[in-house]
Amino acid sequence: MDEGNGRLEEALAALERELALPVTVIDNAFFLNRKNIFEHNRRSHRKNPACEAGFCERCVRHCRYAMNSRCGRESRPFLAVCWKGLAQIVAPLRHGNIHYGMLYLGLWRAGEPEKGTEAELPPEFFRSRDELAPPPERLPELLPLARLCADGLVMHLLRTRLLDTVPDERGARIAAFLRERCAGPIGLDDLATELGLSRSRTSFAVKKLFGESFSRRLQAERVERAQHYLAGSRANLRRIAEECGFSDEFHLSRVFKEHTGLTPSEFRRRHQQ
Repeated sequence: MDEGNGRLEEALAALERELALPVTVIDNAFFLNRKNIFEHNRRSHRKNPACEAGFCERCVRHCRYAMNSRCGRESRPFLAVCWKGLAQIVAPLRHGNIHYGMLYLGLWRAGEPEKGTEAELPPEFFRSRDELAPPPERLPELLPLARLCADGLVMHLLRTRLLDTVPDERGARIAAFLRERCAGPIGLDDLATELGLSRSRTSFAVKKLFGESFSRRLQAERVERAQHYLAGSRANLRRIAEECGFSDEFHLSRVFKEHTGLTPSEFRRRHQQ
């Protein structure tokens, strides 16, 4: 982390102390992680005891993918409640029509876990959950503050040119399509329909914007999705393969190593230490 990013981390830590609320930043394409812009704890909800207890693939699915999808449609912060009954403010990180990720502010007790999941959560979750307060009366004041912080963060990343390699608006549309649909059976024709282009023009656009073919970009998106599950949950490879669009765990392992040089198990060991 360079000096400029160190000052950014110091500012976010000061915000946490001033508000007595946790702040987490999660990007929508692993870009901020690859750039090492934030410390590990800043990029994960697992620093929160109630989030860490019983953390699983449902947590990744909610906090990264479901919230990312919602933030792709909405520009204003909102209060979101996860499957564990925990609430956080979610502020989209946007500039123009491009969505970069989410800033999470706070953690409150907002209800009971989803029906049928109580037995899957360990006793330490309920102890940590019970120590949390309900959403505060000052919540209406925190929503515009979260938006101000999110907008300021994006402007800092733009000013320091850390977002220069993120695709333009058409590239962002392609990336969003792949991110939303990569877990299912999709092909180049589906993307062409989404963009309103011919198959050949769509193939050319992907190659020009991403420097690789559609099939290779789709594989890369599925591998990045698998990385999040490997680093952020204890799900087995068969389950991760299902969540990420691979035919089975063997297909996942082969493609994952082709793209990263590591087996899924090696990647998990390095990122869950």
